[in-house]
Amino acid sequence: MPAEIVKKAIGIKLKAIALTDHDSVEGVEGAISVAPDSIEVIPAVEMSANIGDLDIHILGYYIDHTSDELNTFLEDFRIYRLKRVDKILRKLSSDGINIDRDHVIIISGNGSIGRPHIAEAMRQSGYVHSINEAFIRYLGYHSRYYEPKKEIKPKEVIQKIKKCKGIPVIAHPGTVGGASMVYQLIMDGIMGIEVWHPEHTRQQESELCETAMKNGLLMTGGSDYHGYPRSRVDMGKYGCSMEEVRRLKETRQ
Repeated sequence: MPAEIVKKAIGIKLKAIALTDHDSVEGVEGAISVAPDSIEVIPAVEMSANIGDLDIHILGYYIDHTSDELNTFLEDFRIYRLKRVDKILRKLSSDGINIDRDHVIIISGNGSIGRPHIAEAMRQSGYVHSINEAFIRYLGYHSRYYEPKKEIKPKEVIQKIKKCKGIPVIAHPGTVGGASMVYQLIMDGIMGIEVWHPEHTRQQESELCETAMKNGLLMTGGSDYHGYPRSRVDMGKYGCSMEEVRRLKETRQ
């Protein structure tokens, strides 16, 4: 819940946090409303794009989370995701793996529903021992239970974020696509790179930092905290300095 996220951030003395739910801004207003002056809640979102089977996530910082255009876009995406989940569940059910749709929805909470929530429902229902096993055996790209995602090009997402007054930043590029993907997104109009992330190596951080400086891009960082038990690392263990936050603020449209 947004209030719990803010409370935890205050407890570890963070000065700024960005609530970047996947394809959803529903929690932003709640987090802003309970935040005291000692901490800034940056309105943000993490939006999905893809090139074929390659998942690309793009962060939108200081976005106008009240924009009707943005919320309509995200709602259409949410509906598509729910239909995709239904198709996957029907395929699983045809082989005797019966996962209740409402169970998956409860697990997803206010977030954008997808395969990780199906995987967790499968784990809780005893079909697999872990989320990783669910993806390997049932939910991966080459599984017969897989359903294609909605085709959304990174450039479209970047333009949408900019139109809604946000700053588009490549999320955790060290985990997907490599340098060629980064430069493609630079051509598409990206304004920043998430340099510091739990899954980035020191070498990747150094290379991404160099790429950002060479191309005049902003640099950000985050823990990618999802709340237990799904988080790779606790809140506050990764992030960026307030100097980087200041640069973000100065770039706001």
